[in-house]
Amino acid sequence: MTAPLISLDKVTIGYPGVPILEKVSVEIFPGDSYAVLGPNGSGKTAFLKTIAGILSPLEGRLHRFTSEGKGSLRVGYVPQRATLSGLLPLTVGEVIEMGTYGNVKPWQRLGKAEQERIQWAKQEVEIEDLDQNRYAELSGGQQQRTLIARALASSPAVLVLDEPLASLDKKTVQAMLRLLVKLKSDTDITLLWADHFIPELLQVVQDVLEIDFGTVQPQPVEHFVQRG
Repeated sequence: MTAPLISLDKVTIGYPGVPILEKVSVEIFPGDSYAVLGPNGSGKTAFLKTIAGILSPLEGRLHRFTSEGKGSLRVGYVPQRATLSGLLPLTVGEVIEMGTYGNVKPWQRLGKAEQERIQWAKQEVEIEDLDQNRYAELSGGQQQRTLIARALASSPAVLVLDEPLASLDKKTVQAMLRLLVKLKSDTDITLLWADHFIPELLQVVQDVLEIDFGTVQPQPVEHFVQRG
């Protein structure tokens, strides 16, 4: 039986003194894709930040493993675009290079491996020709692709996306879904992304983690397809 990459055992999630989700016990398996569904304010962002290691559990145990059983698990985090006003002065290339900061010291130049990874990330999300464009001048879909490329530049085993389809028109939503399907077919990366109920999303994920009544429950995709 395949071992999980991430395991949460009765974990309380939230901010210091402000618990949001309690007694969360779920496992994330390598190569799977998960939709994290729940209404606004339900705790989707806090859950994803905990998975990504940005927030520490308030209670319980969270374990991260690598497929090789050694080293630290790398998780690439793609936040909501609306929270990233600090990126506005930067070019696309500069934003994507930020994904290597965990591997390269501030005084070091990017090595060949990092440069190759950045180039691969640009190609994977199809934005090679936007390298010198200002992030602020991009369309919503192009900005989202840039943020995904930034996360991919860190060589993650798990890619976590917080509402990547938000505020995009229907045509761009379809393009983003095709991009994520392509990414899954090209790599063995594990995907978790949070969004509102979108039928198209449920056609491309294997599992659903539903945030409801203050906790997280695994649910079959069929349950939501029938509901929709």
